[in-house]
Amino acid sequence: MQKGAAFPYSPTKQSWIRAGQIAFLAATYFAAAKLALLLAIPPGYATPIWPASGIALAALLMAGGAVWPGVWIGSFAANLSIEGSFVASFFIASGSAVQALAASTLLRRHVGVLHRFTQVEQVFKFVVLCALAATIASSVALVPLALARGMSGWDLFWNWWTWWQGDATGMLVAAPLILSWATRDPVSWGARRVLEGLAFCVLLLGAAHFVFHGFGQSAAYSTTFLIVPFVVWAGFRFGQRGVTATTAVMCVIALWYTLKRDTGPFAGAPIHQSLLLLLAFVSTLVVTGLVLAAVLDQLEAAMAMLRGRQLELESHVSRRTQDLEEANRRLEEDIAVRKRTEQMLIESERRFRLMVDSVVDYAIFRLDTEGRVASWNAGAQRIKGYREQEIIGEHFSRFFPREEVERGKPAWELEVAVREGRYQEEGWRVRKDGSTFWANVLITAVRDDSGQLLGFAKVTRDLTERNRVEAELIRAKVSAEKASEAKSQFLANMSHELRTPLNSLLILARLLADNSSENLTPKQVQFAQTIYASGMDLLALINDLLDLAKIESGAITSVNIAPARLEEAREELERTFRQVAQDRGLAFNITIDPRLPASIRTDMPRLKQILKNLLANAFKFTRQGEVSLRIEPARSGWSQEHPQLGSAPAAISFAVADTGIGIPQDKQKIIFEAFQQADGTTSRQYGGTGLGLSISREFTRLLGGEIRVRSEAGKGSTFTLYLPLRAE
Repeated sequence: MQKGAAFPYSPTKQSWIRAGQIAFLAATYFAAAKLALLLAIPPGYATPIWPASGIALAALLMAGGAVWPGVWIGSFAANLSIEGSFVASFFIASGSAVQALAASTLLRRHVGVLHRFTQVEQVFKFVVLCALAATIASSVALVPLALARGMSGWDLFWNWWTWWQGDATGMLVAAPLILSWATRDPVSWGARRVLEGLAFCVLLLGAAHFVFHGFGQSAAYSTTFLIVPFVVWAGFRFGQRGVTATTAVMCVIALWYTLKRDTGPFAGAPIHQSLLLLLAFVSTLVVTGLVLAAVLDQLEAAMAMLRGRQLELESHVSRRTQDLEEANRRLEEDIAVRKRTEQMLIESERRFRLMVDSVVDYAIFRLDTEGRVASWNAGAQRIKGYREQEIIGEHFSRFFPREEVERGKPAWELEVAVREGRYQEEGWRVRKDGSTFWANVLITAVRDDSGQLLGFAKVTRDLTERNRVEAELIRAKVSAEKASEAKSQFLANMSHELRTPLNSLLILARLLADNSSENLTPKQVQFAQTIYASGMDLLALINDLLDLAKIESGAITSVNIAPARLEEAREELERTFRQVAQDRGLAFNITIDPRLPASIRTDMPRLKQILKNLLANAFKFTRQGEVSLRIEPARSGWSQEHPQLGSAPAAISFAVADTGIGIPQDKQKIIFEAFQQADGTTSRQYGGTGLGLSISREFTRLLGGEIRVRSEAGKGSTFTLYLPLRAE
């Protein structure tokens, strides 16, 4: 086989084909130019729409830049046939060819050769690049016009404007029309679709006639909105071909009626004003249609992806069904094992009862819901002095001194245990023989699975010998304080040591996530984003631990009071939490009372950290509704409640309100303690370490303020930060 046999065309044939393309382009350009010149506006030969520029752009995009001589020849012939000047025709043809080459090169580089716009970004790039490229031919054409006709500067400007408008509109209208019709139509045309298309054409022409001729010159601009539904109709039902054809037809009709029939909403005004309005109307119509077509293409792609995901989901459900069947079989086996386990538990309970009964160092016994003794172990008999048959059924108040019984302390202890789950104290207790001993007492409320109170478990330990070891405990306390200092120092050192590798990890994860186009699969990008998000959570935890260590060690004892703008805090909080609110579907707003000064004196970094902690908690515990921050002057009574503020003129409040799960009344104090939350289920369900509110409270104290909470379970919460409003 010869070397060139693999190619379908010989060089000679390729040359003839290229020559034919150039000749066809020249003839098409010439014909389109002659038609467009019917709308030319004297004293120049500029026209409000120049479809030849769109034809040239589409040809160079589809056939390549080598066919540019066709543009030059067609433009030269068209202008020579009218102007009769070889030099002027040469200049204008050269400008048209350079313009087509520049536009096609820019579009190939930044958008590509698109027969269909599939993204809104592509539409806007196409519009901007066409508008920029259209300045070339209009600027070059002014040279021969200025020299040959001696126009004034104002006439030259309006000729340039009309020329630029015609080339830009021609590219916007004609190029997408040719490109979309040069490829296979994705719309399926059945008999019903054909009938719909015919009805569409009839109604479109009727609406166009009504808008541009029905009222003569008195038509209002608002009547042009009657055309917009047809563009939307074409986009939804006939695809990008229908949109480009519709906008092209409307462009021609609008120009014909306005310039030749002098009717329609744009007629009657000075010619340049009419052209400006026509350009705005046509451009808006074209861009709207192309954007709608791109959006619909994106929607179609998304639906295809969704269908693929649905198939994957069905496959996953099928696999899960098989897994459930297997799990059901295993469950049956587990039930059999559970029966054997229950027997073992019964035996274990019996042994446990024997073990409790044999404990002699602790008095372990049960109380019924009324406080009467229901069980008794050997330790209770040794410590209290009562035998089991003597005390069963008696009220446990007989273990208290008489004055405490008279004050109702036994009943109060049970009430606390019911309310809080447990009650613990150290105090004096009475033995059977009347002697007293110092005891540690723990009462725990016992409930069933439904929460019904069954009784109380009580453990009493004799602490009489404790006085003997108090000195040792003091020495142990000193050692514990040193250990606590060492722990705080360790936490601070470890936090600093962990930050360096963690920051490197976050930077690498962010780089991986942001460079998704460089040989990374979507799943790899998702992994990088997950690593980054988890790293940020870990970094926040390390920062909280570092703050806690500084607070415990007394490293944070002062604040940096300086002038600070409230608007700065609002802007940063908006940036931090606006996306969080959108992701959770929550309303979020920050309001600043206009009565407040623009600048206050405070430690702004500490204030921001406090507010971020409060807002983060609000978003964490709010599933639906809204989160808000309201900054306003504090009620006058707060300053009076804090005489230590001295001559401070007023106070300011920062109220963070949410519609979340709320906080029970009895849990509103412990939430400000380190590592504490309202209950265990809150931590498991919503996450968190319980450090944010504790750190915020300490920083608030340093700023001379106070945090108060108002909440009810299930009705949301409001955390209000009060700070003294120091004078400048």
